[in-house]
Parts: sequence; structure tokens; C-alpha cells
Amino acid sequence: MAGRLARGLSGLRRDPAATLARLRLELRLRLLSARCRYGRRRVTGTGAAVVNLTSYGHRIDTVFYAIESIARGAVRPRRLLLWLDEADVVADPPPILRRLMERGLEVLWCPDYGPHKKQYAYASTMASAGLPLVAADDDVLYPRLWLADLLAAYARHPEDVHGHRAHRVEFDGARLAPYRRWSACTGTEASYRTLCTGVSGILYPPALLAALAAEGEEFTRLAPWADDIWVHSVMVRHGVRGRQVAPWQAEYDAIPGTQRGTLYGRNVRGGGNDAQIAACFGPEELSRMRADEPATTAAGRAAEPGAHVG
Repeated sequence: MAGRLARGLSGLRRDPAATLARLRLELRLRLLSARCRYGRRRVTGTGAAVVNLTSYGHRIDTVFYAIESIARGAVRPRRLLLWLDEADVVADPPPILRRLMERGLEVLWCPDYGPHKKQYAYASTMASAGLPLVAADDDVLYPRLWLADLLAAYARHPEDVHGHRAHRVEFDGARLAPYRRWSACTGTEASYRTLCTGVSGILYPPALLAALAAEGEEFTRLAPWADDIWVHSVMVRHGVRGRQVAPWQAEYDAIPGTQRGTLYGRNVRGGGNDAQIAACFGPEELSRMRADEPATTAAGRAAEPGAHVG
């Protein structure tokens, strides 16, 4: 204990902000762990949405942190689902998941759709009429207003997809720019060029769930490791726009130990996203995105020095 205190004091002297952030995260994790072990309050509530997570491998041991953070929200979802492709874990969940199941968590099996388990497993088998689906990640901690803010945005614009974090699809003339050049979204306007990214949570309206089900498992051929890109291509084809909840991208604390084996290296650093984007977006989708520029973005470009208007 004395050694940890000495290291903490030393860290405060070297980098106070980083040390305090680390201490806050450790305290939050301890509180969530205690809540999972001893809590009795249901993880579900009256919120008009289904929240969907998936997990695999070593992350199954830590997914309870993400689930508990959602359950501590100002609004709790009508249903809270965890999809796994490990049949043995579904048949005999570890004690920490069993405790959550006693409080309302549903642990379900599905085929190994990779990251598409976050949307397709639900959309193709059991979509509840009238309820949107909110996809969450298993490696981050969500704030108290996370679901409430998504539902408030959905109430204002029920036809759109809503995300706490989005990118703007960029073009080089008539061609898509490489994914690494797509910019951070800085507005809340609806657009076919707003691609919501899953890590901070995305709300899908019932119409899009029906479209995902209708499109079937073509994603296994076109975008097996890029669920956000596949979903966005389905959105554009079916006339559904994306919106960011706030003018800035939301970033949440990562759960320690969950970042090994992520898709970031494969899809972003390795260029995998660009190959999957080329497979997903045809001429019709490209034309629809290219023609759909949010009004504030267009105004901002017009105000740039040297910009031509008219």
C-alpha cells in the first residue's frame, strides 16, 4: 500500500493531469466491479430502445464493466442483449455474467459474424417492432447520459441514424478519398456523408433494421471486418441519413486490457477499410453521397479564403 501511495505521489508531481485521470478511471472500475458483485438493481428499464453488445475471447471477462456503465445511465434500455458466438459460454456463462442475467441481461448465441454481431444478429432474428437498436462496444465505459442523449436525438429525428462519434466521407473529385483522409464530423446535420462509428454507440431506427435484414449476409463477402462501413452503405442505398448527436466526436474511457486484437490495425493502419469501402459503395451510393453536403459544411467552405460562390 505504501509503495502504491509513493508511486501515486510521484506521478502527481510528474504529470498531474494524467495521474488524476488514471486514478479516476481506477476508482470508476472499482465501483462498477462492486456494483456487479453486490448490486440488485435491474440493468434494464423503461427506455424505448434495445441495447446490443457483443464480445469474444478475453474480453468476455471484462465486458461487465461496459454493461454496468450502461445500467448506471440516467435511462436504462428496455432490453440489454449480449451476443456471443461461443456456444459453451452461452450454455454455461461465467458467474459474473450469471449475476447480470439475474438482473435482466440476455446472453444469446449467434454465428460468428465478427463485428456485425452488433447489428445483424438482432436485425435478422428478433427486431422488436417500433424500437430502435443501440449498438454499444464491449471495451469502453459509457457516461450517464449516453443513452438518454441518443434517445433525445432520435425523438427529434426518428428517420435518421444517430451516433456519438462520426466521420465525414470525403471525396477526391468523383472518387472517394482514402479512409485516413475522412475528417472528424463537426456538426449535427443529417447527411449521407455522415458515417457513424460504433465505439461511442450508434442508434439504428427500425426502418434501417429492416433494411439490414433484407440485405442479408452479403457483408461476409464485401466487408467482413468493417461493420460501420457496411451499415453506412446500406443506409445510403435505402435513403437513411446519419447524424452526430453533438457538434464534436465523443470519446470515452477504454477498459484496460481490451485493446489488444482490435480491428484498428487491420482496417485503418493496414488499409483494410479502403478495400472494403470499394466493395460496398457502387455508383449510385457514391452519387447520392457526393450530392448531399450539409448546409453548415457548405457554408463553411464558402467562407474559406478564396472560395468561389455561385
